[in-house]
Parts: sequence; C-alpha cells; structure tokens
Amino acid sequence: MKIDQQESVSQEQVDSILSSVIADKTKYFVPISNAKVVKDFLTENRLSTKNSFLVEYKKGEEIVHSGLVVKKELKENDFSYASVPLGLILAGEVIVIKDGKATKHLGTGDFIGLFETSDWLSTGQTRHIGDWTLVANENTKILFVSRSLLKTDGDFSSYLVELARHDPVPQPISSLPLLDWVASHTTEERLIDTIVIAHTHLLPNNLPLFRHLAHLVRFGQMYVVEKPYSTVPFAYKELIRSEVEVISVKIEKGVPYEFSVQKSLEVLWRRIISERKNGGFKNVLILDDGADIWLSIPWTQLDGISIAGVEQTQRGITRIKNSNLKLPPIISVATSGIKKLIESKFIGHSIVKKLNNLGFINKSKTIGILGMGSIGESVLNSLKELGKDAIFYDSSFHTNPSSSDNARNALDTLLNESDLVIGTTGTDALKGVTLDRVNGHKILASASSADIEFASILKLGKWSDDSFNPISVPIHDNLTMEVLNGGYPINFDREGNATSDEDIVLTRCLLYIGAMQAAKLLSSMSKESGIYNLDGKSQEMLLTKWIEEKVEAGKDIDIARQDIEEIINFGSLEEGRNMPSIWKD
Repeated sequence: MKIDQQESVSQEQVDSILSSVIADKTKYFVPISNAKVVKDFLTENRLSTKNSFLVEYKKGEEIVHSGLVVKKELKENDFSYASVPLGLILAGEVIVIKDGKATKHLGTGDFIGLFETSDWLSTGQTRHIGDWTLVANENTKILFVSRSLLKTDGDFSSYLVELARHDPVPQPISSLPLLDWVASHTTEERLIDTIVIAHTHLLPNNLPLFRHLAHLVRFGQMYVVEKPYSTVPFAYKELIRSEVEVISVKIEKGVPYEFSVQKSLEVLWRRIISERKNGGFKNVLILDDGADIWLSIPWTQLDGISIAGVEQTQRGITRIKNSNLKLPPIISVATSGIKKLIESKFIGHSIVKKLNNLGFINKSKTIGILGMGSIGESVLNSLKELGKDAIFYDSSFHTNPSSSDNARNALDTLLNESDLVIGTTGTDALKGVTLDRVNGHKILASASSADIEFASILKLGKWSDDSFNPISVPIHDNLTMEVLNGGYPINFDREGNATSDEDIVLTRCLLYIGAMQAAKLLSSMSKESGIYNLDGKSQEMLLTKWIEEKVEAGKDIDIARQDIEEIINFGSLEEGRNMPSIWKD
C-alpha cells in the first residue's frame, strides 16, 4: 500500500470521476446531490499534501479492520479526528465485510468513514463506531480529507452529518439530534459481549433509539419483539434493514393478546439460548414495556449470564413489584418525573387529537374519563382546549374525595351520563362493575396498554376478522358498548407516529439514559437486584437542553428552568436504589 505525498488530485480528475457518478446514478450508492456537493467542495478547496492523502491500495488489502483504519499515517496528526477519517473513493472497488459476510460494495464516488466523521463533527469525540472491515476488491485509490479541511467548510460538514442521519446503518447519528447529544454524554463504550432485547412499539420515531442501541453491540446482536397493535410497516422494514432481529407477534382470532405475546417470547428465548450455546454473549440488556420480558426470563438456562435493563411503563413497574419471580436490576423510566409530568401531556393530547380526527369528540354530548392519573389529567386538559368539558372517576376519590363538580363517585354513574368513555387506568377498568343500571350506546376508547383497559368487556363480544375493527358488545337489552380499535390504544393507528418527534424525543432519551445505567451495572462487580431510580443529573441536563431548544425555536412551553428540580424530584421512588451519575461533561 502506498501513500503518495507528491501526487495531487487535478481538477480534471475530480470532474471526470464525479461526472461518471452523475451519469450512472443506478450504479453508485452516492446520490446525484452528493456528487455535486463533493464537486463543489473539491473545487472550492485546493487540495495539497498538507490537507489530504491520496492512498493507493492493492487488491485484497485491508483499508479498515473491525471499524478502525489500518494505515498508521491515517491515525496521526490531522487525520486522527475519527477512527476512520473521511475518504472519497476515486477509483476501484471496496467490499464491506460484517460478521464474516461481504454485505456491500462501494465504488467510485462513495465515501468511507462517513459515520465516524459525522459523529466527530456532531460530538467532537473520536469513537469506535462499527465492527465492519473494508477490503480493496481491486486496485483502489482513496482520497482522505483532513481535519483542517473539514473544519473550514461548514456546508460540506453539515451535508455529511445529514447524509449519515438518513442512512439505516446502526450508528450514533440519527434523525433525533437531542438523542444523539444525550448519547454522546452517557455512552462509555460499545457493548461487545452484550445482546440487547427490546419489547416496545415499532414506530418511525423509535428507530433512532434502536439505531443507537444496535450500533453498541455486535452485528445481529439486537432483538426487538414488536407490539403489533402499534407496528408501522415502514418501521418494521427499516429495523430489518438495520440488521436488527425482529420477532413478530401474531394476533390470533379468539386468543387473548397476552398469549400471543407469550408465544413470541418463547421464540425469542429459544433463539437467545441457542446463541448463548455458541458463546455469543455474556450480558443481556433489556428494554421492556409492560414487564412481559422480565416475567419470562428463563433463568435456569442463562446461568452465568448477567442481566439488567429498563422498564418504561407504570403497569410494568406494578407487575414487577407484585411478582414473586426472580428479577434482575431494573432502571425505572416509568416513574421518572419527566415521563410522568411531561410525556403524559403529549400522550393525553395525542389521544384527544385522534378521537377528534375520527369525529367522536364533536358527536359526544358527554365525555367520561376513567382514571385521573397523569394521562387522565392530560386528557381532561386537552379536551378543555377544544372547549369540551368532561366528567371523570378515579378509585382514589373514595379515600381522597374530589371537590370538582365534574367528579363522579361511582363507575355506573359515570357510564350512564357519558356517550364516549376514555379509559386511562392501565387495568381492566370495568371488571366486576355491575352494568344492569347502565343504559344506552357507549363508545369506549382505550388510552392504556395493549387490550387491557376493557378486557372483560371484550370477552363478551364477537371476534372480528380484523383485530383492530370496533367491537360491538351487547351487554343487555338496553345497553351496547362499542370498543374502538379492537380494544387497543386509540392513538396507535399503525400508519404513523402516535406523538410528534419533538415531543417523544424526551422519552427516547430517558430510555437511552436508563439503558446506559443498566450497561454500567452490567460492567460492575455488584449487580444487586431491585428497582433503580433514573439518573437525576442526566435528566436535569436533558430537560435543560430540551427547554433551551424549545425557547430558541420560539415554541410555546409552560415549563420554566426553575421547574426542573421539582419535576425530577417528583419521579424519584423512595424505595428505589440510586447509583452514581453516568453523565459525562
């Protein structure tokens, strides 16, 4: 391999190379716009031996080995900014090898080191991003760009970062810059001996979180179990393209949803146990939504494996507390003040917005809310913004009566007065309720988890061929209940995000913070089981940054900087364990 410090790249050579890319856009990965940007960049910046290296590789030579550039000179001085500095292929072909398989080829006009360089441009850090190995498939010339040259051209650097954000390859650059920023301050190292398991919603704005986690582990070492009532097909396909193992959950006619989940979890654990026999990992990091994974861990077949992770729902925390099963250390995102006080507002708003778009808000004379926790309060406030009053019931009223005229002291009273009932309890809200004194046609909408909120009512109905059709349930001669969306949360329509990127990014960041706390526990000698509080310092930094960005963007926000401490303290469990902060300044 030769680094020619005498040869410079002529403008004619640049024009010739980039013209070929423009002429045959189907042959090269790089889009036409990339060719123009690169051409402008090279035209405006004079290349010299001081700010660029032209490297010639012979067929079969390694350019990058397991995510690290091979040539010594490219690890020093003005080219040491990234584990693989930015290179533009001027001639030849490069093969990308992952886990022993050649998965992709790169040709004239393609970049190498895009993700590593973009990460450095975004965070200022030099990190080991991937495990891929790059080999010259024929005699190849690559032009490497220096630190000083990148720093002098802001437009080109911004272009590189945006190009990286929209590539499906797992990496720490995503479509949620705030998440990228949090990850750069909480990630210590890649998790080479770890597999990641997630059971959560497959939504487009969940993909950045999956991307960050998948890049931390080895190729194919991330497993995601879907929640089919929320899965957006685009997100499902993108996960597979991003090298993630997706476990489908099939909703079967006449079978409760929980049994479908259990069957898929059995498939998941069989795959993981098989992987364990091959010596593929030492640790398991779990992100759960509802505690289904926590309560299914086959401990006897995972002897010697360390497990820790994150639970993101209050229902999951309740199930964990009520379980007599063996449990690992679990970071509680569910009880975080940010999630309880801020995210709940977004969820409540999305529920009301969806019902309004479907026409149910205007058609209903009286709207009833079951459960007045954080989601119920948010639904109530969102309805008020639309000029709609609502009545409500919560079981806590019997020990702590509400003084509101809109409060009702019994479920059958609320049901009788309401046309539309929104359930936010996270339990089977109408189980055991005597309905003989309730009359009329009632529309039931869930703002809860899975099909739990009206489970006992659903058992009385007829199963539809489409699991998400409204289910009409005749209770008695004078009462019919119509359960929307098959009993699943009304804000999930399997077509797009349930909540906007700018709002849900807080939750994605909280989950990542929790995952990095779990990773810290996995790497420590002491891994005491129990529920751990989410890192307060990381929450403080996240919320401060989020508020600053909202203010800079001129967005309305009812949270002030002085509220931050109160919000974070609100979510701290008294019985929860604490650990040192993982935040890195």
